[in-house]
Amino acid sequence: MPNRRELVAEQLHALADDLEQLWKAATRDPVAERRKQRAWLLLTGALGAVATMASRQAFAKLWPILTGEPTPWTKSPAAPRERRPEREQEPVS
Repeated sequence: MPNRRELVAEQLHALADDLEQLWKAATRDPVAERRKQRAWLLLTGALGAVATMASRQAFAKLWPILTGEPTPWTKSPAAPRERRPEREQEPVS
């Protein structure tokens, strides 16, 4: 059976938790928090895209130096493709 000191300590912890929740509810704006979260999401996405492009450019410059070959993803100039004749459509009756 819990003694009086333990009961008082338990009730004080519950009161502290309630006050903390009340403080959060009074001082935080959920709309502003969502806006801030979206801004961080967009920022991290943009930084990821920029880092990807920068690393690809750096890799494209280093690949020929390191291997002596053209980069694997560069396209060789291809001959122009012949156009296929369009199908003749039969009149629908």
